Amino acid sequence: MLHSTAGFIYGPLEHHLDHLAPFCSLMQVPLIVTDEDLLQKARLYYPDLELLYWDCLEAPFEVVRSFDTLFYSTPRCMFDEVFFIAEASLGKKMRTIWLPHGNSDKGHASVLMEGLKNEETLLVYGPKMIDFLKNKNVFCPTISIGNFRLEYYRRHKKFYDSLIQELSLPSMKTVLYAPTWQDGENSTSFFHAAQNLIEQLPSNVLLLIKLHPNLEKTSSVLQFVLQNETHPNVRFLPGFTPIYPILERADIYLGDMSSIGYDFLNFNRPMFFFNPTGRDPSDLGLYLHRCGQTLQPHQIILNDDQSHLTEVRHETYAYTFGKEPWDAVRQEILQNIR
Repeated sequence: MLHSTAGFIYGPLEHHLDHLAPFCSLMQVPLIVTDEDLLQKARLYYPDLELLYWDCLEAPFEVVRSFDTLFYSTPRCMFDEVFFIAEASLGKKMRTIWLPHGNSDKGHASVLMEGLKNEETLLVYGPKMIDFLKNKNVFCPTISIGNFRLEYYRRHKKFYDSLIQELSLPSMKTVLYAPTWQDGENSTSFFHAAQNLIEQLPSNVLLLIKLHPNLEKTSSVLQFVLQNETHPNVRFLPGFTPIYPILERADIYLGDMSSIGYDFLNFNRPMFFFNPTGRDPSDLGLYLHRCGQTLQPHQIILNDDQSHLTEVRHETYAYTFGKEPWDAVRQEILQNIR
């Protein structure tokens, strides 16, 4: 146990949980949360994880008193807004190490990632993220950590298989639709494609819909779920944070700009994408689309034979995650924070 080090999620950032939780477990450090709903999800889906809970008001002072280094997934400027008073009062400066919460192709058309310029250390999946940060003029020290979430899933596969069994999903070809949220780049396909997708769903296909947590909070999306949740071939997965058990179950991936598509590369199965803003195929934001077929908003999946894309998927996966053995990664991180 690294008693001076922990992971930290401030507020109801559910989309950070399936990144920081497995990472903290593998690092053998606790995860601190300030949201009760997030605490319950962490207990349910990551049973080996040590958890600490303080509410938003007490967390800054308790964290500064108890720890020296934090792993977190928000820019340092947002961290400083929360911890400034506690650090000043206690005369202590916290060290922070940034952990990415996904490897999507979002960010090329915005200045969001430029906010990482002031980080002390950046954890990155592999070469692709390093190149992306260089293009954003971010040259902070980095440590490549590979696909640690897949490592965590493999270590706990029996547990996660039991969770999937509890969902009682019918045995049929399964399409996972995992749209991202409506960010500043208008990245989501949900509002253009979801209804048509359900209406044209073949009777012998199961559609799993894994919404981004930020989408789940939208009133129109909640209404859509209520209108379609009784469909015999549609299953929504609200609040089911671990992604790899769902990917293991899916025969086909359907997405847009979500980072989940990069995780699905591991399985080398058919992939389909929506291009919600009609970007040119050469746009860097569509880099992953090379690994599957891009659909029009009202188009359905007609042919899932994508054997010709096996090589490009392997190359893209290697470029994204590298081949970092976890034990070596952990030792490098430990040396960095000592």
